[in-house]
Amino acid sequence: MTTGAESTAFRAVDPDAPVGSRVDPASATAELGATGPAIRRDVPLTAGVGWLAAGWRDLRHSPGPSLAVGALCVLISWMLTGAMALLDYAVLVLPMTAGFMFAAPLLAVGLYEGSRRIEVGEAPGYGDTARAMRRNTFGIAFMGTLMMMFLYGWLRVATLLFALFFGLEAPPIEHILSRAFLSPDTILYGAAGTAIGAVLAAIVFGLTAVSLPMLVDRRVDAVTAAATSMRALTANPMTAAVWAFLIVAVTFVAALPGFLGFIVAVPVIGHATWHAYRALVVAPDGR
Repeated sequence: MTTGAESTAFRAVDPDAPVGSRVDPASATAELGATGPAIRRDVPLTAGVGWLAAGWRDLRHSPGPSLAVGALCVLISWMLTGAMALLDYAVLVLPMTAGFMFAAPLLAVGLYEGSRRIEVGEAPGYGDTARAMRRNTFGIAFMGTLMMMFLYGWLRVATLLFALFFGLEAPPIEHILSRAFLSPDTILYGAAGTAIGAVLAAIVFGLTAVSLPMLVDRRVDAVTAAATSMRALTANPMTAAVWAFLIVAVTFVAALPGFLGFIVAVPVIGHATWHAYRALVVAPDGR
């Protein structure tokens, strides 16, 4: 540990040294790793199936408010699809397809609050999102802003990727979709875009898997919640991978019938995320 005299001497020798230049990286990493509440390790590999089942039970317990969130996601999906078709702007096909994974956790804040209320014996309602926001306004807003920044970054990367493969003149959407599995360019474009999007989505998943439910449940700051989320997933990497696969699989199947499956899939996944948080992070009372 650096003493006051040592710190003063260092500043005297090099007054222009950057802030944090004397910080030991190993100590800083260890401190970050201990940030937040205790987490559980060795969570069963198949726990995600149980979380989805618990999410389904919460949906059945409170169908109205839950299905309203799912219907909102369907409406947003239709609006985005209609806008792409109207503008005939093919460059947005890939980013909008993956962009849902960035925005969905924020849309599910009301579902986390609904599951929390069911857990403590209270009745969920249509105002759950507003109640959750009032409990931890800054923390939830900060995480929402962070996710929107990731989405914006993904849009910029996808636009650049599209220009590299197809040039500055965007071809019609019909041209891209009709040749999706026939042209080497479209196949390579899809593969590259999927790989980059998967990396960004994995980072967002790591930061938000339990952080948003935690912000709804406790008065903690967003950095602590995000660090806890990363710790929980890295402590249970295979369980986290299976859980991420289940989320992607359910979302993909739900999107097939014109996004109508989102009416049920989004609330089930949202409620299930609350139960994932409860399973991975130790509650204040030790439960």
